[in-house]
Amino acid sequence: MRILVPFLSLLLLVSGVARAEYANINGIDMYYEIHGEGTPLVMLHGGYTDSDVWTIETGILASAFQVIEIDSRGHGRSTDGDGPITYELMADDTLKLLDELGISNAHFAGWSDGAVIAAQIAAFHPERVNRLVLIGAAFGGDTYVPLFSSVLGNELLFKTFADTTFGMKYKAINPEPEHWPVFRDKLYALWRTDCYLPVNPEYCLEPLESINAPTLVMVGKQEIIRFDHTKAIVEAIPDAELEVVYLAGHFLPETRPFTTAYKIWEFIQY
Repeated sequence: MRILVPFLSLLLLVSGVARAEYANINGIDMYYEIHGEGTPLVMLHGGYTDSDVWTIETGILASAFQVIEIDSRGHGRSTDGDGPITYELMADDTLKLLDELGISNAHFAGWSDGAVIAAQIAAFHPERVNRLVLIGAAFGGDTYVPLFSSVLGNELLFKTFADTTFGMKYKAINPEPEHWPVFRDKLYALWRTDCYLPVNPEYCLEPLESINAPTLVMVGKQEIIRFDHTKAIVEAIPDAELEVVYLAGHFLPETRPFTTAYKIWEFIQY
């Protein structure tokens, strides 16, 4: 498999076979792409990014699965609504899109915010999830290493970071580029909440205990999320497996895409 990965990636990326469309979901225009055929595999990106982070992974995985890439509410090429952005709402958006596509259940791979969305679906709608891969997951605003916590705790510094790191791409591809400051501030507010799942804030991981899908938790060795939080996630999800990827940080899907694809493939096919 390790030898075939670069060849499969090149072959499938050159072919570029995909279905790219919009669906009206919960009052927004949600962008999605479908690549390949087979058992559905939903890929959910992180906050402020978009489904393009999965380009190489999708090129590989679409040879065995029907890969469904989604731009979450307000992200990438999807529009935003008037109210706040919540993980519950983004999870509901995802499920309603799958309903629109006639997909009753699927494998899920989520990174960062996408991992929170995928975990929420697995916890509260277990019948929809076959196997689950969570990459760089955090479930509360106090789970980060001190350096990132200091950035998150300084509103001006964080907004400058978001503008310079993500703003240009957003404005280039989003149908409403002028909406960037509003969207940026919504997500900033979301990231600062005590618990990312709808639970008693005294134990943010409680919903994870009800996940019954086989689960792989992946993190980079140089994560911005405290490792004790990652270990708590693994301990909360029944029989979850942990994979630590060396020479990688939070942006694991972009910096180690072949490794990420291989680990997802290996776990789902097991």
